[in-house]
Amino acid sequence: MVNTVEQAKAAVASVHYPPKGQRGVGLARAQGYGVDFDNYQRRAAEETVVIVQIESITALENLEAILAVDGVDGYIVGPYDFSASMNLAGQFENPKVKEALNKVQTLGAKSGKPGGTHLVEPDPVKLRQLIEQGHRFIAYGVDFRMLDVSARIGSAFSRTARSGVRS
Repeated sequence: MVNTVEQAKAAVASVHYPPKGQRGVGLARAQGYGVDFDNYQRRAAEETVVIVQIESITALENLEAILAVDGVDGYIVGPYDFSASMNLAGQFENPKVKEALNKVQTLGAKSGKPGGTHLVEPDPVKLRQLIEQGHRFIAYGVDFRMLDVSARIGSAFSRTARSGVRS
């Protein structure tokens, strides 16, 4: 959750080794326990990506500056927390929430950095719409919602199938 330029800078610093950042070295398996550290450090410098999570109206107010931070590579919206920060938790169809989320996407596109969102309810139609709108990072559902939706679909199918069976 990044709300300010300072937090964005701290996020970038926490994932990069000095001199660009302040990430601790802590030799471990990824670096071959120190044997392959130089190669790992080079790859980390080339491949590390920082995606900030935009989850509040405060973040929207600071979004242009947040996305201008050197080392911020993109953003993803957490819609539940974002809507909650407007005292409209989960009201994604509320015109105020929709307007604010659209503004996030507009400012994100203006920055030239890729963005995305979390589609909590598994819905292939909404997923397609998000892709068509330009979202590039999409967290699709959560495990317990997928299980619930699948079970409900299966249950409805079962009831329909049983009602068509003749004895």
